[in-house]
Amino acid sequence: MKTEKSSRHPTVSLSLNPAIDLTYQVDSLIHDQKSRAASTYYDPGGTGINVGRALEKLNANSHTCCIIAGTMGRFLDSMLKQELEHITTLQVEGETRINTTILQHSPHRQYEINAAGPTITPQQLEQIIDQFLTICGQGIGILTGSLPPGISDETYLHINTKLKNQNAKAIIDAPIINLKKALSSNPFLIKPNLYELEVLQNKTLNSIEKIAFQTRIIAQQGTEYVCVSLGNKGAILTTPDNSFFCNSPQIKVISTVGSGDSMVAGLAHAFAQKKTPDQALKLAVACGAGTAKQKGTQLFNPDEIETIMKEINVRTLDI
Repeated sequence: MKTEKSSRHPTVSLSLNPAIDLTYQVDSLIHDQKSRAASTYYDPGGTGINVGRALEKLNANSHTCCIIAGTMGRFLDSMLKQELEHITTLQVEGETRINTTILQHSPHRQYEINAAGPTITPQQLEQIIDQFLTICGQGIGILTGSLPPGISDETYLHINTKLKNQNAKAIIDAPIINLKKALSSNPFLIKPNLYELEVLQNKTLNSIEKIAFQTRIIAQQGTEYVCVSLGNKGAILTTPDNSFFCNSPQIKVISTVGSGDSMVAGLAHAFAQKKTPDQALKLAVACGAGTAKQKGTQLFNPDEIETIMKEINVRTLDI
């Protein structure tokens, strides 16, 4: 599903700690023995990069800003230039991290190991943020993923404040400590998963209604939209006016890496195109499910999105 680049303002993804995603498919992992990979995949990675790649697949008016370092950074840059039309990079010292995913066939398991990434100076941080803000203008700025070592947990809070000052909207999908800090700046949209929402609200949530009630509390505190991803159970989107729930389509899950990032891209693109909240939720879930069908850290096939959307039903919760 590709759309015309009709949105006036760009959607810009910021990736302060991107990665090269290395995925191994193995039959099984055996303690103290070598495991042979049946397949190996190298993909550009890190959540901000994945969001940018997904936006490109949706033919969005998008741009990606990221930091690269060393030989691995140059390798990442070369891969990104094959997938992204608009990209801004800042070269720093050190090495871009390599994140590893192991997909075990029997029994079916998924293991993920994420590296820390290079350190950056305060001046370098301000440089990439300034570039990001300038490109974003009054569009949508996506703040997602982990921060480089030594960077303040309040970084996304500060960036969101600057985005609001220039009439831009922030979508934040970040580790819980960064997300919690950013909430006080009232972002346009946040996308926690169920575990992150439970940590945020310090509650165990075992029903759709309880989840929606807690997202309503967050919305009442100033965040405009809250989208909670529920894996194979679907997702909830709480808006200023109502809450919506949609199911996840029946698919064969190969790898969930990048599914949440694809959801963020779907939400951002839909809102940039002035779609209704229920349409945005439907597109987001379709993008996430389409990615879960792919091998390694490959993202959804845009030609399949409309078909997947036909399997998704959205209902109003009135919460």
